[in-house]
Amino acid sequence: MTMTDSPPAADTALAATSPRVVGLFDALTTTDHKRIGRLWLRAGLLGLLAATLVGVVLTIENSNSSPDDVFGGVNNYFQYLSLHRFGLVLLVAAPLFVGLATVVVPMQVGATNIAFPRAAHGAVWLFMIGAVITVVSVLSGGGWGALDGVNGTERDAIALTLVGTGLVIVSLLAASVCVATTVVSLRTSGMNLMRVPLFAWSMLVATGVWLLTLPVALSNLVLVYFDLRGGPGTFGDAQGSDAIYSQIAWLVEQPQIYAFAIPVLGVLGTIAPVVAKRRHAQHVIAVALIGLFGLLSVGGWSQPWFQGSNYDEKFVFIVFGLFAAVPVLGSIGAAADTIVGRASAGDPDSDASAGGESGLAGLSSVHGLGAIGAALLLLAGTVAGLARVIQPWDLGDRTTVTSVMNLVLFSAVAAAIAGIWFWAPKIAGHELAVSTGRLVMLDIVAGAVLLGGADFVSGFLEAPAFGYRVVGSSASLMAEPSNQSLIEVLNVVGAIGAVLIALGVLGVFAAMAKAMRSSEVVDDNPYGGQTLEWTTSSPPPPGNFSEPPGRVVSEAPLLDTVNENGEEA
Repeated sequence: MTMTDSPPAADTALAATSPRVVGLFDALTTTDHKRIGRLWLRAGLLGLLAATLVGVVLTIENSNSSPDDVFGGVNNYFQYLSLHRFGLVLLVAAPLFVGLATVVVPMQVGATNIAFPRAAHGAVWLFMIGAVITVVSVLSGGGWGALDGVNGTERDAIALTLVGTGLVIVSLLAASVCVATTVVSLRTSGMNLMRVPLFAWSMLVATGVWLLTLPVALSNLVLVYFDLRGGPGTFGDAQGSDAIYSQIAWLVEQPQIYAFAIPVLGVLGTIAPVVAKRRHAQHVIAVALIGLFGLLSVGGWSQPWFQGSNYDEKFVFIVFGLFAAVPVLGSIGAAADTIVGRASAGDPDSDASAGGESGLAGLSSVHGLGAIGAALLLLAGTVAGLARVIQPWDLGDRTTVTSVMNLVLFSAVAAAIAGIWFWAPKIAGHELAVSTGRLVMLDIVAGAVLLGGADFVSGFLEAPAFGYRVVGSSASLMAEPSNQSLIEVLNVVGAIGAVLIALGVLGVFAAMAKAMRSSEVVDDNPYGGQTLEWTTSSPPPPGNFSEPPGRVVSEAPLLDTVNENGEEA
């Protein structure tokens, strides 16, 4: 119990005798993992809103022939493009999943709190400070390089961007330690790793990959920072360079980009059995598939700056790209077996005899739509990544790379929002509107398909991933592809997709604002959840459980019948 602030009995007593303290003081001093998780989620959602609005402007600019129309120059365009890409990874996808995990994972494994709660609390505030520094420095002329040359003022602003990015990465590493340690060390009696719920397992795999790879990105940032502050000037070229961006560009390219979508498979694996109202049909296989996907998402070794421009022709890079789709397809198949196989399986755990809705009907729920939609987007992203590594097609420097990024990252966004809808009673003690949620999911998934699909097709039409090149002290347009007119049509399609995504994100905020005004009493388990977080009240008290959970004998303890000796009946 040394990893939490107090034992279960003390937390339970605190819940019964202490008034609820809210406000800024609570936000600055709390060690309750649920409040810490809500801070992460708020930060991630604000980042999502900003990133999607910037993305809309970028796609509108792509429909034109010159960056001067919107951004006033190619360097400003480059800065906001970089902010959009790194922002989606570090300021949106990662904090959203960290927030969900901080709230949900301790309850799923039967813990009274997250491991190292003060470190978890410090991490979220460090993240906010780093995010603010990063965004403000970019708005002040910083960023991750300058295509038109780095002068003295820009050098300081770029250095500040690197500091902000470094703080964000350090905060994510600290939060990853807390989440991973919770799953490894604070599981309740009887819960071995094969009985850990799939979302908690996916977060263990994801944080493990982050802890292995994000320090590499941090090292890249330190290298560039000291070069800017007195080094040989390799990265702060006065003539203009994208060398700084290239140092950490691997974060938004395969295979590392997949690491930020590992929890998509965990959300799918957790929600599919609830939709089907039965156990997961292939739980052990799903555990193995998530682990395999984590292995295939380890990046950091595939850096073009150090390996040369032909890094994507290396055997390992090609193998990772070819096989990344396999665990995603397998996870979708296992979820489909759980949902579709319900009617004919005769599962004694199913509540079909009680008149529960069928698995297929359950897909119309917000979390069902979101989980399946996110998984299909991830499958599309890994298939696009497969096409990208096929050498005869030569798609490495084309918009196919952007397609992979958009499909994968928005699959993560869709899964995180599905998780917010699903666990809303445990996150904040209320349910979110079903009708609004369906529109949100349809907008985000459809928008991501249009945005990623347009870039994927444009890649085969020879559209470059970045349409400008550095020439001396300035940047100019690259030569137009022969199919430029068709590419411009596809850019319009992508812009429509970006607008749909932005509308979906606005819908999330509308649903939350409506829920905050509601006074309806929320059921403790409104969806028929099968894991331990659904055994406590909505919202959960400090300490999570009124009494310690009983011995766990499977991954779905709410479906188990346990006799007085603690053995499955």
